[in-house]
Amino acid sequence: MGIPIGKLALYTACAGVPPSSTLPVMLDVGTNNEALLADDAYLGQRRRRITGDAYVSLVDEFMEAVQEVFPGCCVQFEDFAGANAVEFLDRYKDKYCMY
Repeated sequence: MGIPIGKLALYTACAGVPPSSTLPVMLDVGTNNEALLADDAYLGQRRRRITGDAYVSLVDEFMEAVQEVFPGCCVQFEDFAGANAVEFLDRYKDKYCMY
């Protein structure tokens, strides 16, 4: 969560966005890193990364829920694989405020 929180702190410091208007969120979809899966200190989901339709469905559900709870909010995608990022940006470009 360090990167999302750090980015939001920059928005506050550099652009005057009130901290109370931001919310860092991490979607933990698992990992394919065997070392992490075997590490007792690993805090993430201890399962293989979800992909395909299940992954897209999860992000769809998240985007719908965010807009239901925070109508008109802007969602910043961070650290998505290049192909996934392009797919989601194209998928949501006419529906949600996001980048």
